[in-house]
Amino acid sequence: MSRRTPAGAELTRPAPAHWPGLNDRVWVEVQMPDSFGGETIRIPTRIEDAHEGSLVVAAPSFRGDLHVVAPGLAVAVCWAGQRGQSRQEFLIAEVVRRRVPAWDLAPCSDVVVEQRRRFARVPAVGVVHLSPVHGDPLAAEEDADDPVVEPVVDARLVDLSEGGSAVSVPLGSWLKLGRLVRLAFDLDGFRVVQEGQVVRTLDALEPDRLEVVVAFSEPVAAADRLRRYVMQSQIRQRRGGDR
Repeated sequence: MSRRTPAGAELTRPAPAHWPGLNDRVWVEVQMPDSFGGETIRIPTRIEDAHEGSLVVAAPSFRGDLHVVAPGLAVAVCWAGQRGQSRQEFLIAEVVRRRVPAWDLAPCSDVVVEQRRRFARVPAVGVVHLSPVHGDPLAAEEDADDPVVEPVVDARLVDLSEGGSAVSVPLGSWLKLGRLVRLAFDLDGFRVVQEGQVVRTLDALEPDRLEVVVAFSEPVAAADRLRRYVMQSQIRQRRGGDR
């Protein structure tokens, strides 16, 4: 596919291995102009093609796309990878009109990996119930004749922070990289229900389990309680544990 580079674009040449693969689901962020509300919208889409210096995504549809989308528009592409959540800035080099409309994107920044270590983590013990989030673009597609039901997963807390949690889940569950998930657990007698995204998966010590790291979505309703729990746990650790 030919690509026209917008004038003035300063391109980087990241290795294709840094990028998601063909048909992988990603999110595209677009800053809307003031005439359309001015907010930043985040829309799911998928990778149509990827090669040195060019990433092609299926054109997502949203209110105002016919008026806003044009070569030179700055967008960001976000995806989940083994190292954490990745993000890269692009310019639309070409809008391809065909059976499946696509955006040909030219990178104008390096890939940034956010491993969610902004908050202190402490060990945690307890049961956490994990349920799928409606509208997750990575969920199995619904079949009217044979609807897919993803069950609630009973998992174990591994650690907690103000911004996320690691949990131990059985192998073979629907919890994969990039999936949206709703966590529900008790914290010092208070029920916490929080949505987030799976940003890392790690081998667990037990061969029949997997450790999954979930980054909480903003806003975190129980942030104050989580912060207090982490601080109290750190104090107990410094004192040598509970007595």
